[in-house]
Amino acid sequence: MRQEHKILLDENIGLKVYHELRNQGYHVQSALVEYRGASDEEVIKTATKRGKIIVTMDKDFGYLAQAYNPPGVAILRLKDPRVVNRVRAILRAMSLGEQLYGHITIVTDTRIRKRPIVPQML
Repeated sequence: MRQEHKILLDENIGLKVYHELRNQGYHVQSALVEYRGASDEEVIKTATKRGKIIVTMDKDFGYLAQAYNPPGVAILRLKDPRVVNRVRAILRAMSLGEQLYGHITIVTDTRIRKRPIVPQML
C-alpha cells in the first residue's frame, strides 16, 4: 500500500470513496468504519492525537481546526460530488504532499486554496 500521508476520511466522504482509494493502494482510514456516529469534535480530536489529516465535505471543520489544531484539514467543495469526483479531488489534494500539513485546504472542481491553521480559543 502507498503510505504518502495519514488520512482520515470523514463520514460524509462515504464508503465507496474509501474502498476506491484503498483499491488504488492508498492507506486511508474512514470515520464510517472506525468511528461511526462520532461527533465532529471527536473526529478532529482523534485525528489530532493520531497525526492524521482530515478529508471532509463539512466546512465546519475549518472552524474546528482553529480550536483543535489538527495536522491538516482538506475540505471538498464540489458541484458534483459523485464518487469519481470525490476520489479525483482527494488525489489532487494528496498531490500537495507536505503542503497539506498545517493548512486548511479547500478543494473545488477547478482549484485548490490553502490557508494556515491559526489556533484560537473558540
